Amino acid sequence: MSTADPSDSSGEPSGAQGPAPTPPDAPPVAVVGLGGSAGSLDAFERFFVGLPLGSELAFVVVSHLDPHQESLMPEILQRCTVLPVLLIQDDMALKADHIYVTPPGFSVGVQGGRLRLEALERAQGHIIDAFFSSLARDRGEQAVGVILSGMGQDGTAGLQAIKAAGGQVLVQDPQSAEFSSMPEAAIKTGLADVVLPAEDIAPRLYELVTHTALLAPGDLEAEGQTELQKILLLVRSRTGQDFTGYKVSTLVRRIDRRMKSQRIPALGRYLRFLIETPGEVEALAQDLTINVTRFFRDPDAFARLKEHLRSTLMIREPDQVAVRVWVAGCSTGEEAYSVAIVLHELMEELGRPLSVQVFATDIDPQAIATARLGLYPHSIAQIVSAQRLGRYFKPSEEGYQIQGFIRESVVFAQHNTFSDPPFTRLDLLCCRNLLIYLKTELQRHILAVFHYALKPGGLLFLGTSETLGPEREHFSTLDSHWRIYRRGQEAARPLPSGQIVARGESSLLRRTALPFQPDLRPQQRTLSQQAQRVLLTQYAPPAVVINLQGEILFVSGQTGRYLELPSGTPSPNNVLEMVQDNLRYDLAAAINTLKREPRELKVRSHLTGPSGSVLLEITLRPLHGPEQGLLLLIFHEQPASDAPRQDAPSEPYDMVQALRQELHHTRETLQATVEEAFISVEELKSTNEEYQTTIEELKSTNEELMTSKEELQSLNEELITTNSEHQRIISELGQANDDMNNLLESAGIATLFLGNDFKIKRFTPRFANVIRLLPGDIGRPIGDFHLKLRYPHFQRDVAQVLSTLLPFETQVQTDDGHWFLMRITPYRTASNFIDGVVVAFTNLDSVKVLEEQASISARYAQALLERMPDAVMVFNGQKQLLAANPAFYRLLRTTPARSQGHSIDQLGLDQLALKEVQNALNQLLADGQPIRELLLDVDMPGLGRQPFKLEAWPAGAAEDGSGSGSGENVYLLLLENLSTIAARLGTDSGR
Repeated sequence: MSTADPSDSSGEPSGAQGPAPTPPDAPPVAVVGLGGSAGSLDAFERFFVGLPLGSELAFVVVSHLDPHQESLMPEILQRCTVLPVLLIQDDMALKADHIYVTPPGFSVGVQGGRLRLEALERAQGHIIDAFFSSLARDRGEQAVGVILSGMGQDGTAGLQAIKAAGGQVLVQDPQSAEFSSMPEAAIKTGLADVVLPAEDIAPRLYELVTHTALLAPGDLEAEGQTELQKILLLVRSRTGQDFTGYKVSTLVRRIDRRMKSQRIPALGRYLRFLIETPGEVEALAQDLTINVTRFFRDPDAFARLKEHLRSTLMIREPDQVAVRVWVAGCSTGEEAYSVAIVLHELMEELGRPLSVQVFATDIDPQAIATARLGLYPHSIAQIVSAQRLGRYFKPSEEGYQIQGFIRESVVFAQHNTFSDPPFTRLDLLCCRNLLIYLKTELQRHILAVFHYALKPGGLLFLGTSETLGPEREHFSTLDSHWRIYRRGQEAARPLPSGQIVARGESSLLRRTALPFQPDLRPQQRTLSQQAQRVLLTQYAPPAVVINLQGEILFVSGQTGRYLELPSGTPSPNNVLEMVQDNLRYDLAAAINTLKREPRELKVRSHLTGPSGSVLLEITLRPLHGPEQGLLLLIFHEQPASDAPRQDAPSEPYDMVQALRQELHHTRETLQATVEEAFISVEELKSTNEEYQTTIEELKSTNEELMTSKEELQSLNEELITTNSEHQRIISELGQANDDMNNLLESAGIATLFLGNDFKIKRFTPRFANVIRLLPGDIGRPIGDFHLKLRYPHFQRDVAQVLSTLLPFETQVQTDDGHWFLMRITPYRTASNFIDGVVVAFTNLDSVKVLEEQASISARYAQALLERMPDAVMVFNGQKQLLAANPAFYRLLRTTPARSQGHSIDQLGLDQLALKEVQNALNQLLADGQPIRELLLDVDMPGLGRQPFKLEAWPAGAAEDGSGSGSGENVYLLLLENLSTIAARLGTDSGR
């Protein structure tokens, strides 16, 4: 941002080149509708506090108000802005730089640039929607809708109408809103052009409508920052108020507001304008001191404060009747009176006499003057309840006057919270909405001062947008929403460095000339200074300025004849050490007299020098001005010849007179010395008492330290024991870890641990047969690696186990032909939390070899069985047919499908049902006794009766399908046709 040279000596004000001021009846360039509920008064205030002047906009405030009560909105908003605030009347014309407030009991519309009042029923409870819709129809692209804090969704439909007409929509950030329903509903529409806190909406609106960029902290380059510091120094030198600790954004916004009101575009030109216009400095300082307050601001907050004050007062000792309160940044006094009223109500409710003392301070003298009057407008009746209004206020023609007993309990003073000494031993400290304007460093500084000022257990009451930050460890939270805290019981910390300053600092600042103030007439000032210097040198008597301690602050003329440095180590610039001995006591007595009674005194004495004896007269004259306690010492000497001549006979009389005068001075000096000694004794007594108190505190502290030492020793022993236990546990954990590693290694199982995110947590070395992993791969997803498996569903199975928590196992084969049994189980922690899966691969190569061999043997046995000519069958313990060879099925003339599963008693062989056969079979089933060569005659269809031999024996356990051999016991039965065997044998012998 370009700035003008402050040294520019142009006689015209910088604002002369700016645009002409807006005519008083000019139409607005745009109309801004502000919608919010009755609880959004704070948001309205913040909006208008941040509004730059000269925007040429018209503002219409529409809020949900009680239709049966008078509106307090115009009076409250008028305190936040210099723009006129008007209550809307029917057919009122919209004008630029005016604020219009909707009256209770009406809805409002716009037609032809004029405001129309309508019946409240026509809006059907949505007065903001009704106005926004009317504004969109009448103004089109010149319509602006702003939604602030509020309950419900009123205004959302109206914003849609404004956006459809080409207007602009701005919404308060819900996080900064006391009631967030309306802002959140507006944001959900997706129509908001800007979402900002209430105090930042107005500057952004100004930029959007006027297309003029405002001054911003980021725009300040090195030169601009220097000019900003010069402006703050100028304000401090003229008013005594230091704003360097304020946030840069706050300062820039206020300065930019004043620049726009004066039509000055550049910061350098505004600095020049401030130097040449002292009244503008006062106006800027008034803008920088933000006075926004009202009675019982946030009633719920004061209700909660009253509850905590009641509980605090109830636990106090009966003899503790004094209640000290400090309201910092009290503005025009409403908050201080509100606190005093709450305390008087508690005094009546508890029936305890209390001495209430409320210290209310602010840096703005005008605000303090208003607070001292205690007179407020009739409109406060809308905020203060009727009961409190009748009890604590007196009605008058000008408004409501605070009652005398409340006024007497509040002391108002101009006070700088940042640098002046704080009030101490406080039961309650209120500082609401002051810290939000300050830098973080200054906030910490002030909170440290507040901790020092509060007594242990005292309450701290902040604004809803303020927090304790790093100081929270020294306070306990009583109500986090309304920011009510209690100070801890620890001893008060010392005040922060730089807190207490001399009371005369502000006055000294006011008299300090600015180094950059221009010299408008350098030649005239040079001539006058030269002339004054010559006159002072030639004709003015020598003089010095001292303080009441005798320290020389200023020297004029040749004083070397009367003042000289003593031998040894002199006191720095002390006049009592530099005068002659015969003047020292008289001069000290005169200074002590002037301490008690400021008046002009003279001290006379003879002064001996190289030219003879002269009479020296020293005039002591107090300096009247802002700085108190300064004396002017004027040295004037007379030659001895000018003194009254005396005859020789009178010389003894002169000696007696001189002795008497010296005795009188000695007595005065002695009296002053005695008084000083008495004061010193009193001070020493006080100091001794403080030392005694300090010694007692140190003894108590020493005892506490000894107790703490013993506790620390006990704690140290416990720590040593705990450390030993931890060492033992670590050793056991190491041993268990080694055991687990050896167990996994000796088991020969490749194990992989995966997390819930499929990332590798741990693996055993044998897992390299499946995936080649390195220790650095821990933490990487398993999907990044190629599994050497002929199985594509590994990750799917892992996900299934994580979702179902059921183990899963299957046989898989690697690319190089090895077989593994893959088992996936959930990984459960000691607290039964699922933290991934465990994947175990067991080598099955030997099992597969055995299975192959068993399969070959089974095939051989099956082939041999099928080739046997005799009938062979297999049955179980229930005598059910499980299997048979083809000879058996030919013998029975049946098929496997028709016979398997049936009892051997039902197969059609009557001889098998004989009693001796059944007994033999039952004996076989009972104790496994084989049947040997049981001969039978079987009637074979078509062949007649044939001799058979039956044999049966146990064959072991049947396979259960898994190859484990864990099925039921089975038995083998052989039927040999003896005739067939004989025939076969005969055939073989014939051959």
